[in-house]
Amino acid sequence: MRKFALFAPLAALAFVGAAESADAKTVCKERAEMIQILSRKFNEHQRSFGLQNDRRVLELYASADGTWTAILSMPNGKSCVVAAGEAWTILPPMPSGEPA
Repeated sequence: MRKFALFAPLAALAFVGAAESADAKTVCKERAEMIQILSRKFNEHQRSFGLQNDRRVLELYASADGTWTAILSMPNGKSCVVAAGEAWTILPPMPSGEPA
């Protein structure tokens, strides 16, 4: 059952529609649609993001249950799932300043 939970988010996204990239395993959608799927079906919400040099944005969505999905959003409005899993854990922030 635990293995199923690991692959359920990717499998569900795969059946939502055909991939729009050359790689048939990659799930791509319009960004707004992708976010709606992550929110409604998996209760995942954006936790962090980072800008890449080529104007793409790597975004991480996670649920309170620990499931997570990483998507790559392109300037053309498309987003693709690049990874997904479970047991997402938030670490406390690193202390700043000089050590005591």
